[in-house]
Amino acid sequence: AQFWPTAIGDLTPESLSGTTLESLTPFASKLLAVQGLDNYAAAAQGDGPGDHARGTSTTLTCVHPNKSESVLSVGISIDQVLANHWAGQTRFASLELGAQGGLNNGACDSGYSCAYSRNIAWSDPSTPLPKETSPRLFFDRLFGGVDPNASAVARAKRKRYKQSVLDFVLDDARALSERISANDRHRLDDYMTGVREIEIRLNETEDRSCLPSVSRPGANPLTRAEHIDLMSELMVTAFRCDLTRVMTFMSANGGNNTGFPELGITEGHHELSHHQNNPDALGKLAQIDLWYADRLAHLLGCLDAVDMGLGRSLLDETTLLFTSECADGNGHHHYNLPVVFAGQLPGSLMGRHVDLGGSARYDHPIASVYLNIAQQAGVAIEAFGDDGQIPLIL
Repeated sequence: AQFWPTAIGDLTPESLSGTTLESLTPFASKLLAVQGLDNYAAAAQGDGPGDHARGTSTTLTCVHPNKSESVLSVGISIDQVLANHWAGQTRFASLELGAQGGLNNGACDSGYSCAYSRNIAWSDPSTPLPKETSPRLFFDRLFGGVDPNASAVARAKRKRYKQSVLDFVLDDARALSERISANDRHRLDDYMTGVREIEIRLNETEDRSCLPSVSRPGANPLTRAEHIDLMSELMVTAFRCDLTRVMTFMSANGGNNTGFPELGITEGHHELSHHQNNPDALGKLAQIDLWYADRLAHLLGCLDAVDMGLGRSLLDETTLLFTSECADGNGHHHYNLPVVFAGQLPGSLMGRHVDLGGSARYDHPIASVYLNIAQQAGVAIEAFGDDGQIPLIL
């Protein structure tokens, strides 16, 4: 209950005061807090336990998953629908990121594959897109290790060195092609094509005028907050340089049970979410929620600091969704989800707290909001997920 603003209508410092979202007050005019949205695809529907796996895997797909450790089937996620629509317009069609890793094999939640709990981006019903969790590797993927403070001479030397390494690889490959079968030569051709694509990317990286605004990270940051905040800064850089139009970020995996000793909380997050209305557990959950809202505030601040001209910031040009796979971990509810949009939402007036009603029923699918976003972006689809049949403008 502490998550939501205290009044319906315009968001104000008063309605945000004392709530989980209080640290977002500077951005109140650019927020839309929405009560009453649901995701029926995450409900059991006869499949028994496994709400965190179902909730996580359906967060952006809205398709009920197949309960299995090995046979994956859920649905394409809305971020990938948009990425496919804008494919070729940026260097990366999309970027999948997070702060907690883990492999996709095995079972993580009551017979569901770990892939369901550890991914929200799916390129098709059976293919999750693993997330990058290392700030350094994320930086290198964006900028190829470019030092923004290096001189032009140093950058040129680095480019020549990379080129010589690629030439060496290609020379080896050509020599090998004379000694292998036609079938293997086909595979080698595919490999050489991949090397050529890397060469093109390296040249684009070195020649690009938009350089990173942060230095290349060292080892992973010491604290969880530093880790997430640094990833946020790099995400903003990727948007600022127009390297991609679509990104997803998971602060933690579904059902995560890590403690928060930095907040004086030793119990695991998942353990606390089964609060049984215990005031102590609820108080600690509110502290954790506040901590996550602080991370969001940092991201919004970085977006809002980028001037896009004509009095608009990068935040004004972005549609950002902040949510979780469960509304209440104690009952594993997937209705009345915690949903906050920031920046812009097509067709909607920002700066409001909206209650759609019907908070205990699956009658306002978040899939319908995704359908509206996609259609407003120019994607020619008439439905999305299991229940997104009519676009919903908030």
